[in-house]
Amino acid sequence: MKSNYMTRLERWARWMLPRQEAEDVLADYRDIVADPELARDLGKPRTVIRALADRKSYYTWLAAFAVMALCILIPGVSPLPGGPYPVWFSMFSSSIPGLHFCRLFLIAGTAMALVWFRPGREEARTPLPRAILLWLAVLLAVMGVMWWISWQLILFPEGVLADPAWYPPADFVWPAAGGYEGGHLLALLLEWGAVPLVILGITALVKARTRDRRWRAVYVLSLSAMMLAFCVLATFSSMDPTLTLASLFFPLPYSVEITLIGLAGTGVALC
Repeated sequence: MKSNYMTRLERWARWMLPRQEAEDVLADYRDIVADPELARDLGKPRTVIRALADRKSYYTWLAAFAVMALCILIPGVSPLPGGPYPVWFSMFSSSIPGLHFCRLFLIAGTAMALVWFRPGREEARTPLPRAILLWLAVLLAVMGVMWWISWQLILFPEGVLADPAWYPPADFVWPAAGGYEGGHLLALLLEWGAVPLVILGITALVKARTRDRRWRAVYVLSLSAMMLAFCVLATFSSMDPTLTLASLFFPLPYSVEITLIGLAGTGVALC
């Protein structure tokens, strides 16, 4: 019973209170819970912590969390049925729509994560959790796959380019997407594949608040991988029948910029 109460109390304390204040409160309540007479008068963990929390500070945190979550949620759900991606498509005259927003969401989310979860003066340096390293490795692999698909999309089938000998054959994506079924499945993969990245990014935000601030690195890289996937989807879903090689290279500067910002932000987030 004591262990269960302290577990729930710890969750609410770390979510509603600043880090150092939460540690101080938990230290006090461990002594209180250990005393049977004092423990009888304790209220529900959420009620106890809510009474101690400063409303302004807590609501500021909720606002910051909402903004960071929306930075990855909005692009992540926009290509799904009923999402705003078709609206983005009509807002730009270029053949590759929506890419202008990728940089804005990425910069805003990364900047807020780095500022909000900055290290405190009293924070002790602890070993980096293995779970963070594992998820970062997974996300780097996802970004590598996105780059590979992007490069495959740039490589038109032989005979379309003026001199296809300059480019190796696109040996996977074009044959896979040559028919309706293959292209439809690839589009669905790009659309729905962003959902796990959104879930992982928002989960990392929660863990950065309640566990270790360096989970912000997983959020930043999830956000970067999500935006990179959006660039690939924008290229693949373009309906312009007059696409040229130059048009296909159009997303590359965005992809390079997103990748560099993501890697740099992740490095800073791990410090």
